Amino acid sequence: MASLSRSALIEALAGGRPDDLRGVAENSWLDFKRSPYDLASEKGKFELCKDVAAFANAHGGLLVLGVEAEKKSNQALEVATGFGPFPQHRADVVKYVDTLNEYLRPRVAVSHHWYHDPGRSTAETDLYYLVLEVEPVPELSRYVLVRKMINDKGRLAEGLAVSVRHGDRTVYMPSEDVYQLINEGLRARDAAPAGVRAPEYEQWHDEPDEALDELEQRQDWEETPVLFWQSFPAQPPSQVLPGLHSHDGIKGALRNQDVLRDSGFNFADSTGRLQTLSSGLFIGRTSRAVAVRPDGLMTAGAVATPDMLCWGVNHLAPVQRINAHVVTEMTLEYFRLADKLIVPRVPGPWRHRIVVRRFGGEQPRALGPGAGLQGFASDAAPASEGTWDQTWVANGDQERDAYKALERFYTLFGVDVATNPDVEGDRVVEERLRAK
Repeated sequence: MASLSRSALIEALAGGRPDDLRGVAENSWLDFKRSPYDLASEKGKFELCKDVAAFANAHGGLLVLGVEAEKKSNQALEVATGFGPFPQHRADVVKYVDTLNEYLRPRVAVSHHWYHDPGRSTAETDLYYLVLEVEPVPELSRYVLVRKMINDKGRLAEGLAVSVRHGDRTVYMPSEDVYQLINEGLRARDAAPAGVRAPEYEQWHDEPDEALDELEQRQDWEETPVLFWQSFPAQPPSQVLPGLHSHDGIKGALRNQDVLRDSGFNFADSTGRLQTLSSGLFIGRTSRAVAVRPDGLMTAGAVATPDMLCWGVNHLAPVQRINAHVVTEMTLEYFRLADKLIVPRVPGPWRHRIVVRRFGGEQPRALGPGAGLQGFASDAAPASEGTWDQTWVANGDQERDAYKALERFYTLFGVDVATNPDVEGDRVVEERLRAK
């Protein structure tokens, strides 16, 4: 019985090596599904919702569709035994998301990716595996409910279910525990001051995406490959972000940034570019920018060109290679600002986010293991998608949140983040970057 890390599993699929999964056991973050969910049936809709809710109620996880798992007589866990990749038209991801949004409360962040199986595809039909990555819900929003039950006729009926991940299995919370949670929640609500409620990230509506678009337009990046970082609290605060325009607060800290290296890769305002725009703060250079809104929404971006993220790397056309040191240092510098300067000013949980735009096309961006400053084109993998959007609950520790961001960024290329020389365990080591 084998095991793989998340990054190694994704790397195997992205590299066209699904057979590396044979013998891998399901676990608390991994569930194999032989075939796509059948959304034409109500039972299929329920199965999708309860599986996603189970991971969201735990620590998140991956649903890998197209891999069959069985429990052998000499094994305690189900392990991957067969492969059934399928054409993309058999799984309408938009309908998956619509179904989850309809039947889960609160909503759950789910991203997806298709992985091609070259060995099982034919000249007539390309076959793929679909991976659904489920983010855990914040502690204050737990537990996710499936707001319909499946009856003995396979139909959705009135009721609710709370599914949880228990080891390698998805189980249901006993009715007695659900009853106790409801009662405790009602008592807490009655005891809480007026106006206090659980955070709801969806209250932001489209503002985070609009902030990305606004920064992109202001910087004239609409046709340029860009990596964005973003942070926002559970819900917009009722007042202006404390210390936003104070010389000993956010404005002063942005104007005089405590960077890792004076000649390093960062968002420092070395030429007096700090501006007040739309009542917030903005620093913009051609290659990178950062903006902080009065409601706490923070957005930064850096171009994936030789001017920034591809700086100093051998460029072997038609591939543009990402400099691992630069993307690591920029990522840590962002979270040194976000986690130390912005997040503590608004109580409650926050979410961090990375967004990639235009990393595909005729000149895709590529990333290799290790430092990767020089070398052959073959040791760097191109981005598997042109766009990439990942979020997670903020840890508040800049080294760990930088790792979370890089872990998701590396997954886009099918590269193990552990190969990054500035990563140790589950964090980016600040002292290593200071010493460069």
